[in-house]
Amino acid sequence: MINKIYNLVSLSKLHNYTLICICILAMSYPIESKSMPDVSKAFSDVEFQTTQLKSLKLNSFEGKIIVLFFGYTHCPDICPTALLDISKTLKELGEDATLIQPIFISVDYKRDKPEILEQYVKFFDERIIGLSSNKFNIDKISKYFKINYNLLDSQSENYLVEHSSNLYVIDKDLIVKKIIPNGLPNTEITRAIKKLIN
Repeated sequence: MINKIYNLVSLSKLHNYTLICICILAMSYPIESKSMPDVSKAFSDVEFQTTQLKSLKLNSFEGKIIVLFFGYTHCPDICPTALLDISKTLKELGEDATLIQPIFISVDYKRDKPEILEQYVKFFDERIIGLSSNKFNIDKISKYFKINYNLLDSQSENYLVEHSSNLYVIDKDLIVKKIIPNGLPNTEITRAIKKLIN
């Protein structure tokens, strides 16, 4: 009887160890694109403005790999750093950079008019497009991408904006393939893009 109990306990421990090992292995694999947010409607449902176009939708860029970041032109640190990283990546890609469309969407619908936004993004790289819109459209795109933003004390002239700071790498079929958190080196962006090119 004692031997049977001992064997049952041993089997139970082995079973638990096996489950633990399976869980650890599962956690060690990268998250697949199927777990990424479904933003398919965002590309046809949200309208933006540029200095050249009064109405532009993101599906205009289908066929290119999109590098997308949300921010605003008065951002003191995160946005300039992200745009510098995108610029570095474009340089690292060389001729392959023609396959990429970097886009900076401003969530500061009060101050960031198309003319201001264009001047801002071109300072970092001529290939980056800046898009702005009204509150209605910014709220829609924020909901699709599950990002947050908040205009702090917007009655003052120099208000700050809290906003999500992830960078999105989107393939030629307009599917989010990689979400890169703020603070990682630009080589992560380059690596994610090269995987889609190759």
